Amino acid sequence: MRLGLEGKVVLVTGAAGGLGLVLCKAFAVEGARVVLADVDGARVEAAAADLPGGTAEIVDVTDPRDVGRLVDAVVTAHGGLDVLVPSAGLYQGTRVPDVAAAAWDALHAVNVKGTFLAAQAVLRVMTPRQSGSIVLLGSISGQVGGVQSGVAYATSKAAVIGLTKALARYAGPFGVRVNCVNPGYIETGMSLGMTPADSERTIAATPLRRAGTAEEVATAVVWLASDAAAFVTGAQLDVNGGLLMA
Repeated sequence: MRLGLEGKVVLVTGAAGGLGLVLCKAFAVEGARVVLADVDGARVEAAAADLPGGTAEIVDVTDPRDVGRLVDAVVTAHGGLDVLVPSAGLYQGTRVPDVAAAAWDALHAVNVKGTFLAAQAVLRVMTPRQSGSIVLLGSISGQVGGVQSGVAYATSKAAVIGLTKALARYAGPFGVRVNCVNPGYIETGMSLGMTPADSERTIAATPLRRAGTAEEVATAVVWLASDAAAFVTGAQLDVNGGLLMA
């Protein structure tokens, strides 16, 4: 299947490592021109150097001026912007009694505010062109109130799921699609913070009896971003091995 991503300009935040970097590699395989953005300048520049055709940008996704500067730089350098995947995110496994207000604010600033700011800035470019695709990253935690994750993380991902629908309703009349991928238990840096007992319980409850991979999540994201999903918007695609069947 031809996905129609050849030559498309794709911006991925949180791209210096983990799932973000895997996403960048998956888009590059499809022939896209990938811009890797992250707050960690040294790591993102190294990641871009290893990705054919990849370019690096440093950004603080919680700062609207910096996000705006990033989008302007991408458009100036590449002549446009076709796909956004705001994958920058923080994880906390802290339970309700132990959550500090400052930690709550820091996580939501990246996971919710940062996601919105990136989408808002990119939509200013996409809506006049009447085309574009945005894929947000939710989580099964946002669907069920947390699996083994903490309350701040679960709440932030529930917000991302709601944001997907709101953005899709706004952007649809302008020809821009907005969708969301909800990973389940995935072998990434975030899942490595779980205890062995929590990991075992989660895998045992998953019908496929294993953790997913970042590459499997990336496949779903790339498909939703592509022309193959041209009539899909406001959707949630669950990549969770059957852990949640909605």
